Amino acid sequence: MKPVRLILLLIMIPAFSVAHPLHLSITNITYENGKLIISMKTFRNDWQTAYFHYNSRMIDITEKSLHEGSWFKSYLDERFMIATSESAKEFNMVIDTVLLNEDSMIVEMHSSTQVKANSLYIYNALLTDIYPDQTNLVIFGFKNRETGIKFDVKKHDAEVMLK
Repeated sequence: MKPVRLILLLIMIPAFSVAHPLHLSITNITYENGKLIISMKTFRNDWQTAYFHYNSRMIDITEKSLHEGSWFKSYLDERFMIATSESAKEFNMVIDTVLLNEDSMIVEMHSSTQVKANSLYIYNALLTDIYPDQTNLVIFGFKNRETGIKFDVKKHDAEVMLK
């Protein structure tokens, strides 16, 4: 084996040892009395890869300053939003907590709105720019009814009815 190939193999082994076979996020959204409650569960190391993709340096996402920093909020705002229509200004999402477990990262958010709407527009392209096989599942709850929506590299947006 050539020395360059051996070095590449040794560098890549740690990356594969922490990898997971699915690139998946699960987001629960509840809409009640003009308030959106959002809980988004992802794999923690996918965020680290996304950061490396944009900033060309490795990070440890467990450092509180990194998931409370401007990159994290900007990326989240760019890749996930909820509005009254595709062209409307999106609701301002407030990050309440970021919970880090061994493999997962849970982002809890909320948004308040007094807008009366017949439907909501959801845009979820989270991590689809990094992983071509990324799947983002959303469970939207409204008035004792739940709707499941699947987002991926081909489908980034959907409309849910509020009637």
